[in-house]
Amino acid sequence: MRHHKHAKRIIKNFLLLIIPFILLAMVTTSTEKSIKAENDELVVSPRKTPNPPPKKFIGIWMTNGYGLQPNPDYYTTVGDPVVIRTDAGRSIWTVILGVFDSAHYRWWQTTDGKKWTEVSKSNNGHRKNFEVKPDKVGTVWYQLDTQYYTYLTPYLKTHIYSNLTAVHTLEDPVDATDLTVTVDDDYLYSTKDELSNTTYAHAHPDPANATGKIKWSVNDTSLATIDPDDGHITANKNNKSGDVEVIATMTNPNTAPISNHAIVTVGGGLDDRKVNSGETATFELRGDTAGDGDDGNSGSITIDWYKNDKKISSGTADSYTTPNTTMADDGSLFHAVINFKKSGITRSITTNQAKLTVIPSSEPDIEITNNLINKSFSHEKNDNNILNDVTNSDNVIYQDTITNISDDGPLKDAFYVVPLHSGTQINSVKVNGETLSAEKDYTVIFNSDTDTDDLTIELNTMNGKTSKDIEIDTTVAGVLNTYSLEFKPYVYGFDSENRFYSKEGTDETINYLSDKIHAQIKKIDFGQITPYSKDTLLHRPQELNESNIVDVNDQRRDKSALKAFVSQKEEFLNDNNDILPASLRYYENGSYQNVLGNQVKVSETDVGSKLSSLAWKKEDGLILHINGNHLPAGQYSTTLTWTLESSI
Repeated sequence: MRHHKHAKRIIKNFLLLIIPFILLAMVTTSTEKSIKAENDELVVSPRKTPNPPPKKFIGIWMTNGYGLQPNPDYYTTVGDPVVIRTDAGRSIWTVILGVFDSAHYRWWQTTDGKKWTEVSKSNNGHRKNFEVKPDKVGTVWYQLDTQYYTYLTPYLKTHIYSNLTAVHTLEDPVDATDLTVTVDDDYLYSTKDELSNTTYAHAHPDPANATGKIKWSVNDTSLATIDPDDGHITANKNNKSGDVEVIATMTNPNTAPISNHAIVTVGGGLDDRKVNSGETATFELRGDTAGDGDDGNSGSITIDWYKNDKKISSGTADSYTTPNTTMADDGSLFHAVINFKKSGITRSITTNQAKLTVIPSSEPDIEITNNLINKSFSHEKNDNNILNDVTNSDNVIYQDTITNISDDGPLKDAFYVVPLHSGTQINSVKVNGETLSAEKDYTVIFNSDTDTDDLTIELNTMNGKTSKDIEIDTTVAGVLNTYSLEFKPYVYGFDSENRFYSKEGTDETINYLSDKIHAQIKKIDFGQITPYSKDTLLHRPQELNESNIVDVNDQRRDKSALKAFVSQKEEFLNDNNDILPASLRYYENGSYQNVLGNQVKVSETDVGSKLSSLAWKKEDGLILHINGNHLPAGQYSTTLTWTLESSI
């Protein structure tokens, strides 16, 4: 037993001997202070070992510690108070398990680095933010013990010890010539969750012993606010994103104030991504994700990833990489839910929804197939792109298909244009079976260059490997004569780089007719008649022989048999109503019929044949016979009536 006791004493003495060496070796660590005093170095050790800096995950505390440590050094002058500002915090696990614990503060001080005494309550020793009122030149060291417990369980305390801090009271004030600003976290979450939306800013004057006071501000309080005294930054909870300037201003004792700033980004946790088609996209949680939270309070962190509100991944990965993208992924929304679980209790943070934009790797490639159908009339020479003998009231259908055969090249802001005969009535326009709304989804614009009504249909965006089936139901109107409309429907829009793109369809032709007989009748002038022309025939002028007296354009679609007649209801009269002693005869092959008072047949057609124009040789057709010699002077005229009748 003695040998054992002796051994213990030797070990104890050995430990006592090496402690000074350890203290000397550690004078440069963050937990100790040293100053020169009368050529001897004074080493100040903390009363208790400070807690290490808290580990964080996207700003969420995984271990206990201080969000705001005291400054290593404060500089002031006699009678000028200094406020040592701190902010201790607990890990999310400790908060979950000790939700009812509250914070209590105990400040300790030393002037010689050896003897520590508790600061009395009357001297602000029980306050988080500790005001020191120096009354003499010198240095005093302080350390804070932040304790979490309930009054019912004071023996179950959580102690969180701060770093050492020194208050140096100088004889004269010192002005700063420069100022540097830093922040603990340069990204804050703007979600409604309060677990990760705060951080602290710090000001570093040059020289370090400047005695001025710091005030804090931000340039946009809608993004974040800041405590003007301690630099505590709090992001907005309205999902507003952007960069905010955190500004420190130091008021110098003798010279003008100086200021500087740092940037903090506020957001929902994820950034939008833009990739080329075929590439992958990676969404990463913003903020510090390096913390592992291992402080002896084991808990779990899981991250669930969602695409368009459907869970696609679950685990511990703080990023998600998509498979190779296609244009179908364009516009997809991704978000993450971070779950913190301890002893059956879970807290969660949900990020914003980040948008994925997929850029096509190729241009649009449009194919157009277009067909014409006349539902009112079938012509033997009609085909998919030619309609013949189309007339008013016909029901003409345009059936077209537009296909983007490109793999991923979209046609954006696309429009399809079909030239129509001016006056055509549009009954309906359908795209993929859906009836469109006039003015809203399509318009008709008169094209003066082609004399057509251009039907313009809005197609929006056509992605690769998509089609639009278009059906245009029309009623023909406004056809006054034969007319051939040759046209090409076409589509136009913009590619992924906003370059103009257009493509024409197949040539189409619609041959219109009025379904009527159009006739132009020439006047017949028999020239001058002499008083001695009795019983003579007066022929038409030579230029009217073998030329069309009646110019006929037969545009009937149904060519039924016709008979054409001419008749004269009144005598030839002059201005004095004198009657010309003459009769108009219709000659054919040497025989004639009097036209006055008779309906004389001049032409006849068979079924399926057009009515021909009327032209006669000199001895045929209408010839004037002079019946007597009594020819009062004057200009004589009469009116001929031309009649068409269907043959049965």
